Amino acid sequence: MDKRCVIHATPGTIDAQSNTAREDPKMLRFLLALSVVLLLGACAQFHRPLAATDRTKVQEADLRVVVAQESFMFSAQAPGVSAATGGGLIGALIDSSVQQSRQKEMSAEVGAIVGPLLDYDYRVEAGLAIGELLNTPNAFPLKVVSSQVLAGMPPKAEQDARIAATKNGRAYLVLLLQYVLEPGLGAFTTRTTALLWQDGNKEPSYRSATIYQTPVSGGARATVVRRLGANDGQQLKAVMRDSIQQTLHVVGLDLAGARSGAIRTARFNVNGTWVTLGGQGFDEQPGRVAFRDQDNAMYSVRTAAP
Repeated sequence: MDKRCVIHATPGTIDAQSNTAREDPKMLRFLLALSVVLLLGACAQFHRPLAATDRTKVQEADLRVVVAQESFMFSAQAPGVSAATGGGLIGALIDSSVQQSRQKEMSAEVGAIVGPLLDYDYRVEAGLAIGELLNTPNAFPLKVVSSQVLAGMPPKAEQDARIAATKNGRAYLVLLLQYVLEPGLGAFTTRTTALLWQDGNKEPSYRSATIYQTPVSGGARATVVRRLGANDGQQLKAVMRDSIQQTLHVVGLDLAGARSGAIRTARFNVNGTWVTLGGQGFDEQPGRVAFRDQDNAMYSVRTAAP
């Protein structure tokens, strides 16, 4: 199961001029499945807590949330497909600027699964949710002086300049996020890598992996899609906003040095199948629990799930 890495499409998966995918659908599916297998094997323990001495130095931070070009991944196969073959997931490779124009070009297989859900852009909802969170007193441990939601990482020169600028005292916090409807459309999941740079150092002083999930009451695909898209996508938009707010909440607790407590368990959807996961709890809210697994990956999941 992918719990420490965020998988993004490589540059060039979408042609910016023609707004069309460069690979054919069959090759795209193969490459996505292969990349999942390779990345799962290559990922190592990822958590690097923010040291107490570094924590005292951070007064302000610039926040950037990057949602990859394949911002909506979803199942093109029935639940139960082996995770070793990529879990039956394919990248829709949908960017907000081309969603409408490319929707007609999508294969019947893809369009039949999610259809109108492609009209709803995670980045739009994330921007609204982040603004709301940061306007709430004490909702985040760092004073965020600027925030943006981006479709991709800045060019290397710009990224290097931002990191170098942290020597003046303002930290640079980046969240790399991928979101997915699990096979069978029973749950909505985000996987986020958080990185914090400070003091002009090229290596981040903090890094973590956070997995958010909430059930979306599965059922027949047509029923789930209709429910998520009803009332101008009210339910889907709410889940999108909740996912980024809960992810920032968990990352904020970890940045502040939240300690782990008693073991907590919860149900989690893995490739369309509900299993029980557990770890050391460090936060509870009504209907939701956060815990760390043995590799310090952080989970934010519902306490009530199938």
